[in-house]
Amino acid sequence: MNSDLKTESESVVTTPKKVHVKTFGCQMNVADSERMLALMVEKGMVPTSEVKEADLIIINGCSVRDKAVHKAVSFLGEQQVLKNKHHGKNNRGVVVTRKPPIIALGGCVGQLDKGEIFARAPYLDFVFGPDAIDHLPELVHKAEMGEKHFVQTVFDKTLAYSTSTKVHGAKAAAFVNIMKGCDKYCTYCIVPFTRGREKSRTINEVMEDLVDLVSKGVREVTLLGQNVNSFGKGNENVNGYEPKELHNVIGKVGPRAGEENLPQLIYAIEREPRLAKLKRLRFTSSHPLDFSDELIECFVKCTKLAKHLHLPVQSGSNRVLTKMGRHHQIEHYISQMKRLKQLVPEVGLSTDLIVGFPTETEEEFQETIKLLDAVQYDNIFAFAYSPRPGTRAAKMDDDVPASVKNRRLNELLQHQLVISKKMYSDRIGQVMEVMVEQIAKTQNMIHEGETGRVWTARTTCNRPVNFIDHTNRNYLGQFLTVKITGATSLSLSGELIHDPSFAESSENKYTSTYSTSEIVQ
Repeated sequence: MNSDLKTESESVVTTPKKVHVKTFGCQMNVADSERMLALMVEKGMVPTSEVKEADLIIINGCSVRDKAVHKAVSFLGEQQVLKNKHHGKNNRGVVVTRKPPIIALGGCVGQLDKGEIFARAPYLDFVFGPDAIDHLPELVHKAEMGEKHFVQTVFDKTLAYSTSTKVHGAKAAAFVNIMKGCDKYCTYCIVPFTRGREKSRTINEVMEDLVDLVSKGVREVTLLGQNVNSFGKGNENVNGYEPKELHNVIGKVGPRAGEENLPQLIYAIEREPRLAKLKRLRFTSSHPLDFSDELIECFVKCTKLAKHLHLPVQSGSNRVLTKMGRHHQIEHYISQMKRLKQLVPEVGLSTDLIVGFPTETEEEFQETIKLLDAVQYDNIFAFAYSPRPGTRAAKMDDDVPASVKNRRLNELLQHQLVISKKMYSDRIGQVMEVMVEQIAKTQNMIHEGETGRVWTARTTCNRPVNFIDHTNRNYLGQFLTVKITGATSLSLSGELIHDPSFAESSENKYTSTYSTSEIVQ
């Protein structure tokens, strides 16, 4: 009996610990979560999608919008029950008592909170900010040793920014941080207070990072930054990359002559022989003040650069933009979008919009509606204004009633759906290359009596495409060709054009396109 107990105890001790990462926010948060996951896997932990199985629960929260903060805090509250000693089964089905999991709150929510949440969530073990991610294994070790309620949110104040991308598992696509922070200080935005000032990696370092990722099978890369267009500011252009100077009718805030810049990086990626297998390149998120003429030319000259641009405008009213601290004029913004579309007709455009900003009138809201008609976005990300603590806008009188904000938001979204339906319908009949991202969440394209499954893929212009495959092939992460056969206001449907040289599912190594973490906007 004692021998059996010893064996049982040993089986529990040697079982690898599990980690669950819950992500709320944007692509930057997803990239951060992927890094957290990879760091903990390097320390011997195993990822799990089931939070109740986890020995470590990491909540990576976004504070840009009030809704995202509430989602992160609500999810944290749901984990309180797991902090009580609970029972589980080991790998032989025997019921054993497990230690409560360690719970950590990170991301921008952690950076902004700085431990104030411990008062209402005493079961939370520690809080950390984005600049503390690489110290996560040490922080977890401290918690395992019994330390509670500690905070690591000190900004890295060095001017240089150096890192390397970490991914877990075989990925066809990866997010790559090339710069961080923001110097714009828009009146409504909390990012400069949660991510710090702008600083960029060097082009040489980013290139070596990409070479490593491509050697591991990555075929699509998204370059990330809070204001990715200002990449290179402060980094001397010691290698003489071209173009040496940027020009922009909207404004001039980004890298100066003699510094590195984003077009230089894009051209370097395009020409690097070691990146020949990199099929597609994207970048996000952008600011109009740094959207240069030279960057527009990249869409024409660089075959790897995806024909898609996400350029947040926030409002169609110049007066509201001034109140927001955006410092760009709508007429200049529209001019740049029309120039891009003239040079690259197939480009897909998207943007961010805020309705109900303090003092916004009905006439100014209608200017935003007119902006949609002028630009013809493929899709938009629109939000009702919510004040963020610590920002300048939070001190303004939030004088637009919630009912008016919601009405304007719904009107904006409905107006865009009509435009999106037309933009998507124009693609019917075209043959397009897509990268397969996942098995479709709904399989309703499969009719009764049919076999096969529906996959979701994405075009170079960032449009989602659903298609049916009647074989048992694994298309995850593959670049395929489809003929567009149908459209809604949200997506396309297509007919797969089979490639006879395609590898069978047993040869497909990809486990995911991006991170396994869940994204919640």
